[in-house]
Amino acid sequence: MKINVKDKSNEIIKFIREGLNLTQEELAKSIKISKSSIEKYEYGTVNYTFETLLKIAHVYNLDIVISTNIKENK
Repeated sequence: MKINVKDKSNEIIKFIREGLNLTQEELAKSIKISKSSIEKYEYGTVNYTFETLLKIAHVYNLDIVISTNIKENK
């Protein structure tokens, strides 16, 4: 599963959740937060933290990779 930074941040949680075939409730339970928090993250009314992404990555054995396409001038 690959997500580009150009994606809206609220869509990232939803993209991951749907990619894992989970309901909002299932994802919430697995990372020990409320379903309403997942809803708010997905609707963009509340911003999630990087720690939340780390919890999801840990529980579902996902890698978080940060890379750049910026080319160095030589």
